[in-house]
Amino acid sequence: MRLTSALIAVLVGISCFRSSPTLADSFGKFPGKGSLEAYNRSCRPLNKALQLDSSGDVAGAIRLTREAIAIYPYDSASHQNLGEFLEKTGKIEEAIKEHLQAVSLEPKMLGAWLSLGNEYELQKKFEDAERCYRRSVEIKDSSYEALCDLGDILRKQGKFEESRKWLLRAMKSPGYATARPGEIQRKLRQCDRKDTSD
Repeated sequence: MRLTSALIAVLVGISCFRSSPTLADSFGKFPGKGSLEAYNRSCRPLNKALQLDSSGDVAGAIRLTREAIAIYPYDSASHQNLGEFLEKTGKIEEAIKEHLQAVSLEPKMLGAWLSLGNEYELQKKFEDAERCYRRSVEIKDSSYEALCDLGDILRKQGKFEESRKWLLRAMKSPGYATARPGEIQRKLRQCDRKDTSD
């Protein structure tokens, strides 16, 4: 239920070619720390990393994203992307570290909070996942992904009434129209059955 890597790739690609940002998070703008020249130089390996990822070379994408971060460590989008790539390869602890770095640089980075929640969920650290999803909802209370993920993690913890509240709210969000068919209804039925399974 997170922003897809493809969308993140597009947004990060945009960031390296824009001078006056209008996007949320850190996408599309110089963070104001360090050298603008270093920021611009980091875009070359980062853009190549995104191309490698889209062609299936995740290892190459990781290597080049690390190179971009070595050149310019203050770009939250670079850390977000590295976290996504690491998660794809099953390196969850490393992915968490990168996503934590991303949110330390950009506290309102919705995608990084959602990714962190997912990674904690993979580790069965449901309270940590819940905290991340709640933060996601605080950042964007109309986000289908944030609302749905929060509702689902509450269900997995046996908090069925609260889960139902967030799932019903997700149904009213703009993203519901493009959600996977029947996803919310299935989770609501699980709440009715008091089913905490995946």
